[in-house]
Amino acid sequence: MTITVDIRTPASRDRLLGRVLAAGGVGAGVGCLVGPWLAEATRLRLLVAAFEFRWPSFLVAVVLSGAAVRLLVTRAAVRRRVLALCAAAAVCAVAFRIVLFPMISGDWRETDRTAAPGGGDRYLLVEEGSAMIDPLWRVSVVDGPLLTARQWPVGSFDGDTAEGALASVAWSGPDALVVTTGDGAVTTVRLDPRTGKPER
Repeated sequence: MTITVDIRTPASRDRLLGRVLAAGGVGAGVGCLVGPWLAEATRLRLLVAAFEFRWPSFLVAVVLSGAAVRLLVTRAAVRRRVLALCAAAAVCAVAFRIVLFPMISGDWRETDRTAAPGGGDRYLLVEEGSAMIDPLWRVSVVDGPLLTARQWPVGSFDGDTAEGALASVAWSGPDALVVTTGDGAVTTVRLDPRTGKPER
């Protein structure tokens, strides 16, 4: 009979946890730098949703890195300086989210989701936001099952003028949309039958 005893000390457990947190911080930092580009290149809905803005992954990277430094760095002076830097970066990220972000972001919220005629995994997504007092809209088509769904932008609309405002958007078939602006202009947008990507 063999008896196995876990002889790891609290210090070794702290080092292991610190390495895990450091790896997470590096991963979040890489995501902050590469994620938006990857989301734009692949149009995968999961990546588009996760990396539409850089500040969440930046904040996660800062917090995880600070926690890792707290566990791994033994020199008190170095640890204090790095933790102060991480705390300042985290405060700046939170202040940006609370103060500046609402001014430069449309504060988008989903207002309509309509499945394409004929079933399948394709649907129309309409989101509304605002720029100060002007309403904003953005329209996209999502195509594919959940994990591999791609989100294709159809257009963005600004309610500052009637011709720029979105009056309605609807399916005219499984591969076509009809977009009507506030001045009554009607545009048909054709989609690639295989991918759902707008032709223009």
